[in-house]
Amino acid sequence: MKATQIEILIERYRQQLEILNFSPRTVTGRLVHLRRFAGFLQQQNIAEATAISSGTLADHQRDLFYLPTSRGTARSVSYQNQAMHALRSFFRFLKTEGYVAQDAAESLPLARTPHTLPRTILTPEEARKVIETPDTSCLLGYRDRTILETLYATGIRKSELMNLTVNDVNLEEGVLRINGGKFNKDRVVPLTRLACSFLETYLKAIRPALLQGRGSDRVFISQRAAPLSKNALGELVEKYARIAGVNKHVTCHIWRHSCATHLVKNKASLRHVQEMLGHRDLSTTERYLHLTITDLKEAHRQCHPREQGVES
Repeated sequence: MKATQIEILIERYRQQLEILNFSPRTVTGRLVHLRRFAGFLQQQNIAEATAISSGTLADHQRDLFYLPTSRGTARSVSYQNQAMHALRSFFRFLKTEGYVAQDAAESLPLARTPHTLPRTILTPEEARKVIETPDTSCLLGYRDRTILETLYATGIRKSELMNLTVNDVNLEEGVLRINGGKFNKDRVVPLTRLACSFLETYLKAIRPALLQGRGSDRVFISQRAAPLSKNALGELVEKYARIAGVNKHVTCHIWRHSCATHLVKNKASLRHVQEMLGHRDLSTTERYLHLTITDLKEAHRQCHPREQGVES
């Protein structure tokens, strides 16, 4: 079947993103949204880019809002805005390259993002209990303890942990280098002394035993020397939380939230936490300030006259 003009332009846009060194993840994500948009245009019998108006984009935004997921649930605000960001970028490309005279997406509004807080945070005591649960006398147990130490020490994302290579670990400096994180942003994050100690033993003794002469540059590998999958990591952290008796739904992202929250509660600079987590915007990091409400409640309990039974 012959490609439509829109499909051809989407392909040229993809090539431009690759030339500009956008990460494969970003390119793939934008193409998903643009191909959905191309399908919408086909339903509307719109075949030319010049026939797309701001009203067409508003109709697509409305259609996306009401379109349920495969599970029948509403699409998140984040997903909807990612789709609109993809369209904005695509139409800037079309105008810059001269395919259209006007940027129909220039004034495309984004949905208001709710400022939600993480629902689950581990306490320092709960974190310690989970981390100390793996049986470090066996190879996989030691690997798992090292993974948990690394998650809590650095607040690293699941995908970033999966992609860590041996060359990314600098034990002498006590840091990890994270390459190609979210927004294709590299950063260096510090390790705790405990995480350094476990990583050193893991890299020198445990990992070679798991490899058994097979090749891999990934830090964390399976018993078959394959890179760990997202599902395997998710199951790993859930398993140890359950064994430790922590009655919370614990994920890799909960370790990230817990790391950030505990740093902020212990007076770490928001700028430092922002740099450590790889947040593009400080406002994303600032939400962890709200999680110190437990400290505020304790101060309120101790200092408010009505809590002390004193009339004011």
